[in-house]
Amino acid sequence: MTRRRAPMAKAKRLTQARVDILWEQAQEHVKSGKPNLARQKMLSARKIAQKTRTKMPRHISRRICKTCGTILVPGDTCRVRVRHNRSKHVVVTCLDCGAVKRYYI
Repeated sequence: MTRRRAPMAKAKRLTQARVDILWEQAQEHVKSGKPNLARQKMLSARKIAQKTRTKMPRHISRRICKTCGTILVPGDTCRVRVRHNRSKHVVVTCLDCGAVKRYYI
């Protein structure tokens, strides 16, 4: 039983390291004005995470549009609003595809 767990734990560590590297590269591409290349990096990071059945880290998954894969930069590629209607939440709207996501506080 321990033989099967050791390679899986190692694979998950490698996956997290690779996702972090791809995230840093994608951020560099966004800063240099290449959003399509950044989108491709994050789509490949998502595929890698899905293949090993690991979650994307929260600080990364909340900054990627789940519909189109665009990296969400407030004011540039997304609109951020704080709402107090039923309960406090932040509404993030992707300006590329129009997808709306709510994050409750």
